[in-house]
Amino acid sequence: MAKKIRTRKKRFRKQLPPPVPRDGRPLLSLAMMVKDEERFLEDALASAKPVVDEMIVVDTGSTDRTVEIARDMGAVVSHFEWCDDFSAARNTTLERATGHWLLVLDADERLRGPGDGPVDANGLRSLLRPGPKHPFEAISLEVVNTRLDGTPMNGFHSVRVFPNDRRLGYRGRVHNAFGPLIDGAPRISARIFGGVRVMHLGYDPELYAERKKAERSLPLIERTVAEEPQNRQYRFYLGREYLLLGRLPEAIEQLSRTVRETLADGQGPLVEATVHLARAMSRAERPAHEMLAVIRPVLKLRSDHPDLWLAAARAFALAEQTGAAIDAGERVLTLLRRGGKALDAQVEVAHDPSEVHGLLAGLYWEAQRFPESYRHHLAALDGGVQGGTGRLLHQACALALELGDNSRIAELLDRLLTHPSAPLGMFFFAVDRLIEQGETRGAREMLQAGSARCARMVDDPEYAPRAARLGL
Repeated sequence: MAKKIRTRKKRFRKQLPPPVPRDGRPLLSLAMMVKDEERFLEDALASAKPVVDEMIVVDTGSTDRTVEIARDMGAVVSHFEWCDDFSAARNTTLERATGHWLLVLDADERLRGPGDGPVDANGLRSLLRPGPKHPFEAISLEVVNTRLDGTPMNGFHSVRVFPNDRRLGYRGRVHNAFGPLIDGAPRISARIFGGVRVMHLGYDPELYAERKKAERSLPLIERTVAEEPQNRQYRFYLGREYLLLGRLPEAIEQLSRTVRETLADGQGPLVEATVHLARAMSRAERPAHEMLAVIRPVLKLRSDHPDLWLAAARAFALAEQTGAAIDAGERVLTLLRRGGKALDAQVEVAHDPSEVHGLLAGLYWEAQRFPESYRHHLAALDGGVQGGTGRLLHQACALALELGDNSRIAELLDRLLTHPSAPLGMFFFAVDRLIEQGETRGAREMLQAGSARCARMVDDPEYAPRAARLGL
């Protein structure tokens, strides 16, 4: 179910972009490398075109219509012979751009504005002026990994706009890291701009499998880990890649080592590795106590991180420790409301809180705390929770009927009927209530309307006896 990201719309002052520099060069160039991206490229370029002055596309060996689409969209296209090095290809796109500043975007990404608003192109361009640390400065944009149906998965901030200077670029064969390319250079000073976001589609699970991206990136990650065994960031990437591919034993091995070694000296992606390790262990059906043994020591260090508490809530639920699972789930929501530094990093649940509401809905149901369960059912459904919506809808209808929430009953029953596989028991229960109250005509009309709304209803074994009783 597609979900709109509901964030408060920010109002930006209208600003005229600074003039193109006197030397006649463009102010801002798009720099993009591509291969076989005919499905996504046009939308990516269309989203960037109003923001930039030129579009540079470097093709690394496409066999489809990628090059043709890029040229039709007005991009300057050139070619690069693939050499198993993403940074080499990406740095080539930077070298071929002529603008004073560069915007880096991939073909499976799109520029979007905050919330449902437009991209603040003027606001971004007004920042493109040399500062005191020039050229070692940059602008960081929020990148949101998004499913194809529009629902967010997770997000983080990433440097995407920076001066066109040969001292800046990317390192690493894969999962490129941006920064100075010369020794002794100062660290990049990056500021966050919220008027432009990057929506990234590439990690949609179905799309990731379909595009077989791992065939290109996995060997490069494995090679980097073999050459740099102490590089925990790439060991985390390796474990994450194995998890995406469903190679669970290998994922657990690499992520466990990353967590263990990072706990020892504090140098590595501790939270991200722990969350992914817990996910891998869950999919491998490892015992809950093993998952908790991994999560607890990390929580002692990072008790401010919502994703860790969500992993703990899942593990407690698996261990049938309902009270502890509820406490952990509520802690997630408290941390999200509080905000703070933890939310500046990659926090998956911040982009889709409906997931924790769905978990708490089931936990409170098990604890027979039905008002709390109903509140979280509604929050999960209104937020567009992924997966399990049939069960949630069924339980929400039951709770609405039980608690007498007449303001939501009709809407919830309608959503139940339009769901492709939700149980229909609560709809038939609502019909039975009308019959018991002597409202036979209303029950008949409800059953007729329901069968017209939901084609599969007449095949449900609960339908025939009620239809016969009501003379249908």
